[in-house]
Amino acid sequence: MGSTPQLRRLWTTDVQFREKRRRRPSINITSLIDVLFLLLTFFLVTTTFITQSALKVELPAMRNADRVQQEKRFILNVSKDGAMVFNGETMLTDQLRTALGNAARDVDASGGLILRADQGLPYGDVMGILDLIKGSGVKKFVIATDEVQ
Repeated sequence: MGSTPQLRRLWTTDVQFREKRRRRPSINITSLIDVLFLLLTFFLVTTTFITQSALKVELPAMRNADRVQQEKRFILNVSKDGAMVFNGETMLTDQLRTALGNAARDVDASGGLILRADQGLPYGDVMGILDLIKGSGVKKFVIATDEVQ
């Protein structure tokens, strides 16, 4: 039984126990970041940006209004009762829309359309006419005013 102490000594001295390092749990977020950037890109591309659809019209100052010089004039007169005359021809709304659509390129090349609306015409009707003008493809137009004396 003399070998028993030797075995004990070998057993306790030669065998070394390693301490287990505790690994902290970690999450690989690389794929998460990829997905987030993909979603961000998707929403940026597919989002429709809200644009103001109202007509932007700056009314000219009466005292300092610029004079418009055009070689060929395209004039739209609108009376107080809503009658519309485009280049000397009385027209209804649909006829005016067609005529402006056909002449839009020539109107813009000549410097634009001159809108002469009666001061008694309601503001809502003037806005409807401006919407019709823009909807027909005319990009340049001015609103005529009288000079203040």
